[in-house]
Formats: sequence, C-alpha cells, structure tokens
Amino acid sequence: MDGRNERNESVEERLDRNWNELMQELRVMQTGAQILAAFLVVLPFQAGFTSLEQADRRFYLVLLVFSALLIVLLVTPVAVHRHLFGQRVKITTVHMGHVISKLVVIGVGVLVAGCVWFVVQVLYGWALGALIGGLVMLAVVFLLVVLPRIIKPTSSIPLPPAPGIE
Repeated sequence: MDGRNERNESVEERLDRNWNELMQELRVMQTGAQILAAFLVVLPFQAGFTSLEQADRRFYLVLLVFSALLIVLLVTPVAVHRHLFGQRVKITTVHMGHVISKLVVIGVGVLVAGCVWFVVQVLYGWALGALIGGLVMLAVVFLLVVLPRIIKPTSSIPLPPAPGIE
C-alpha cells in the first residue's frame, strides 16, 4: 500500500483537506456567533435595559459571557495551529479542531436558543420565555445532535444514474 486512500490522496493531502474543511465550517459558525454576541454587547446601552429585573440581568450576563467564551473557542484551533505550525503535527491540529468544532456547533445552538429565550421572556414573561426557549432548545438538540446521527450516509444509498449516462 502506498499510503493513498479511496480519493487517491496521501495522508498529508487528506489532513490538509480535512483542516481546510474544518476552517470553513468554523467560519460559518463564527459569523452567527459574532452577530449574536454583538447584539448582546450593545443591549445594555439601549434605553429599556435599565428597567430589566435583576433575574433578567443575570440571564443576560450568562448569555454575554457564554457568547464571549464561544467566540474564543472558535478561534482556539487557529491559535493551536499557529503555535504548532511547521512541527509536522497536522494530525493533532486536525483532531483538536474536529473536537472543538463539535463543541462549537452545540454552543452556537445553545446560544441561539438562549437568546430566543431571553428576548421572549423579557417581552412576555418567564413562562412563555421558558416554553418557547425550551422548544427552540429541543429543536437545537434534534437538528444539531440527533439528526446528524440518524442520517444515512449517501455513499450507502444507491444513486440513480445521471441523465444521459448509460
């Protein structure tokens, strides 16, 4: 065996491709996380923020800190890659990036659900906020945790022939 896989790429080529795919996925998640964080950062400077109850402010603080930590987690693979650059340990950086990207996916989902919960509870009260926020959280868990695990890989499903090809 010459170290090539079914894509006819070497181990190094596969690691480079995997790293590039991870970076693309993290870029997509970073945009959403940064937009939500920006929303949270400017919120206290809005006129109505001072009228929030103490419990609402605590909930806000949790969301703000969580969003900041999520953004730092998004940047962590780049920091590790920069630190290990040139040391020929791409397998380590790809594995670490993979683990972190899985955490970030869940984190972004939790942040989105938390923001919906917060906004609804400020507008309509804790009961409706918990209900709608809880439903969004259930959707997050289903879409980001359950669905990826129940989808059958298309490589195991026979594809119909392309039109015009016999």
